[in-house]
Amino acid sequence: MERTRAAAPDRGRGPGLLLLTLRLAVPLYLANLALGLLPVGVAMLGLSALAGDRPWRADLLGAGWMNVVSEIVMTAYYARDLDGARLLRLAALVALPAAFLGQVAAYSFLAGGILDRLRSGDRAAPSFWSECRRWFGPFLRLTVLGGVLVIAAAVLLWMVMSFVRPAVGQNLSAILQHAVVSAIAQHALLSILLGWVELARASMVVEHQGSAARALWRAGRAMIRPKILAVWLLLSLPVVGLLLAAILAPPVGDAYAVPGLLVALAYGQLLAFLGAWTKVVRLAVATRIAATALTSAPDPHPSAPPARSVTSRASAPPDSI
Repeated sequence: MERTRAAAPDRGRGPGLLLLTLRLAVPLYLANLALGLLPVGVAMLGLSALAGDRPWRADLLGAGWMNVVSEIVMTAYYARDLDGARLLRLAALVALPAAFLGQVAAYSFLAGGILDRLRSGDRAAPSFWSECRRWFGPFLRLTVLGGVLVIAAAVLLWMVMSFVRPAVGQNLSAILQHAVVSAIAQHALLSILLGWVELARASMVVEHQGSAARALWRAGRAMIRPKILAVWLLLSLPVVGLLLAAILAPPVGDAYAVPGLLVALAYGQLLAFLGAWTKVVRLAVATRIAATALTSAPDPHPSAPPARSVTSRASAPPDSI
């Protein structure tokens, strides 16, 4: 049985695996798009009210969009009684956190179906949506537990960097070097922790067990291997590239013309879809590691029964997403 589980991801190698990951990225992209419309829509209403007759749309879609955002934020801070300022505060304090929590819940829901398809190679797989429902509860618990670990590690790193900061002095080059080192350390730590959680998520599906703590324990034992750490650090580089591509967006010629708006919209949605696809690729890599590195490792709790909520397979016939 273990050999069958470990060999399952090999069925989707090559172009078939690429097409499978692209197809599995579609529901994740659509969920993020739908949840992001609320804060973006409220923020756009506030921006249009504050900007007035200024060409804020052309500037916002140009290379200096960060300056426009800073100017509008300062305007909203000093002109608190304006309707646009109220809408911006509503978008930042209510709509944006609600959309973030919704995306976390949506990812916890969709990851179950995505991982099951990646594990089975999309052959004789159960219903995609039944697998999403089956793993939603265990994955949501894993997300909460992993979030606590990420916050604790971030606080610990902040304390270490704060302790080192007084030794930097007032030299500008030393301050910049400290800032760069701090940013790299934070990114590396976040990449490793998120990889740890993703590996635990994949191990739950590969091993058919619903204990989040047990999955984190087994994934943590695998994460101490240098090769696996290197894999997750390498997988974090596309995220940095997408972030830089979003910040350094190409300027639009005429933001008030339909072609200019379509170009800006297509560019943004392409980056959004690539962001969803990179998440699916990370899950595919986690599935491969879980099927090879974890299934061959001894279980520290061999007598622990699997969680009742995920022991029975769904009876729905196979379908496609």
